[in-house]
Amino acid sequence: MLGRQMTALVAVTCLLVGVGATAVVLAPHPPQVLAEADPHAYAAIETQQVNDGRSITINAEEIAMAPVVSPRSGMVTSSNCKPGATLRSGQSLMAVDGRGVLMLATAEPLWRALRPGDQGSDAAALNAALGALGAGDVSGDTVTAATLAAFRKASADAGVPLPDSTAAIDVTDMAWLPADGVMVSGCPAPVGQTIGQGQPVAELPAMAASAQAQSLPSGAVAGERVIQSGDVTLDITDQGAVGDLAAFSRTRAFESSSAMSNGVRQVSVQWVLRDPVTVGVVPASAIGVMDGGVRTCIVTTANPADTASDTAVPVSIVGSMLGRTYVQGADGSIPSGSVRLAPSAGGCA
Repeated sequence: MLGRQMTALVAVTCLLVGVGATAVVLAPHPPQVLAEADPHAYAAIETQQVNDGRSITINAEEIAMAPVVSPRSGMVTSSNCKPGATLRSGQSLMAVDGRGVLMLATAEPLWRALRPGDQGSDAAALNAALGALGAGDVSGDTVTAATLAAFRKASADAGVPLPDSTAAIDVTDMAWLPADGVMVSGCPAPVGQTIGQGQPVAELPAMAASAQAQSLPSGAVAGERVIQSGDVTLDITDQGAVGDLAAFSRTRAFESSSAMSNGVRQVSVQWVLRDPVTVGVVPASAIGVMDGGVRTCIVTTANPADTASDTAVPVSIVGSMLGRTYVQGADGSIPSGSVRLAPSAGGCA
């Protein structure tokens, strides 16, 4: 039995050796990818618009948001409160005992009735909020007749008219919004429920008190920049600060992040050009260097059949993807014509 096994093993070994020998004899020429590139190969330079998107991290300081509370007691007779809805200053959220509730986003909660002549930071906050709504030409830290008129207009625009004889701005006539454009996370006071003054009627999620990029990438294409999160586009300063914190707090990127022990969220967004730029698109192999490796370049050709027409062109690399490199001329121009796949002219190698 052992003899038969040995015989079979020897036969298999001989067979494998024979196959290997055949493979060596019949092996094709080295793969083309290992062969030297054809110095005469070329490709047409394409054009494309790109936004030079770069991924950046925003450090967002998280703050808890106080809920919107009812300014008076009674029954909720109608409500516009829905989870995911956006609350705006100057709108009515709900009606209590058939009377609407005006929402105002002021820098601080209004805690007293305000009459003409009253002064203070609360009066300044009220004037600023009414001015932001375009309800009147009001400013400063003093309540005036113009302030009263602006408040009546804002209330009327929200569907909550007040008598012309109104002599004071009462806290029971409005609900405080901690910020304009906040998003609702819950509605604890449905229609038909009897509520008390100060009872929550709209719960709000945490939001960003500040939002600042950890750093901005170097070597980016010059131009005004914005950030993108999903289908939301927001302004960002040259120093990396996000301005519209309420809108930033509503982005999916912020909502899906979580705060670290220091109360800061790290939010990943795309940093892109506001207006995309046009670039030339060339194969990655067409990129060479010149001036001792200081500058990148490509070799353009007017006549692919004649290397005498080859010209080395300095370029800036805007980006790359899947073996395609995006370039612009040193002056921002777009190279045209054809490009050599193996740069080898005029100092471009």
